[in-house]
Amino acid sequence: MLDLNVRLISILGVLTVIVLAGLTLDYLGKFRQRIRLGLWVAILGIAAGSLFTLMAVLPEGKFYGPVFSEVKTSKKVVALTFDDGPYPPYTGEILDILKENNVPATFFVVGRNAEKYPELLRRMAEEGHQVGNHSYSHMDLLKADRNTIAQEVDRTSAIIRNITGNLPVLVRPPHGFRDPLVMEMMAQRNLCVVEWSVASRDWTNPGVQQIVEQTLAKTKNGAIILLHDGDGIEQKASRQQTVAAVRLIIKGLKEKGYTFVTVGEILKPEE
Repeated sequence: MLDLNVRLISILGVLTVIVLAGLTLDYLGKFRQRIRLGLWVAILGIAAGSLFTLMAVLPEGKFYGPVFSEVKTSKKVVALTFDDGPYPPYTGEILDILKENNVPATFFVVGRNAEKYPELLRRMAEEGHQVGNHSYSHMDLLKADRNTIAQEVDRTSAIIRNITGNLPVLVRPPHGFRDPLVMEMMAQRNLCVVEWSVASRDWTNPGVQQIVEQTLAKTKNGAIILLHDGDGIEQKASRQQTVAAVRLIIKGLKEKGYTFVTVGEILKPEE
């Protein structure tokens, strides 16, 4: 774990300077006698930059701090998660399907959307679903300063508490992106950072069958499945394919013997 209060952009900026310096020295013929040190410095700088970036965007990357994308378990349990809502009519239709099948889920809500549709948030809580923080305006937190990150997270947590009566304990940064500062600020707020192990790619609307097949093929014990009941703050894209896919995903996973739990439940240590 990298435990520094720095930004990814700052790290990449330093590495860019190192790469340019190495290439310049190599071009000028410095240290070229045997090992071309300047070129190797540049290559190592590029490799390091790629690694730092990958660790900021890969769901399973723990380099900047603890994140949860799945759990290791012998039990056939999975957690369905939905991002970017609430967004009518799709959130309500998904809640109908979950209720019909007695399946709990975790909704990572956008604060601005929660303000607009508090009745959907209340319904989530009343029907036994877990509500997590997905920032206020769905902005890339890698591009936000400390104060902006605090506002995005704290405002959303306050909205969730005011509507449901419960302060969220889970957070999913928009796009899953995080760096040392993002992780530090989540830790300060005792928020558990949750990513995913199964990406349905439903946000691209590739077709109901493709969403279902991709999800079922990748799901294993302890999986956290990423789906979308919303569309950021734009709320323009249809989520009808997701609605149709959810019913089939639940049916398919039940046939394979899986039980559905919330993220909070799936993260509890096995007894």
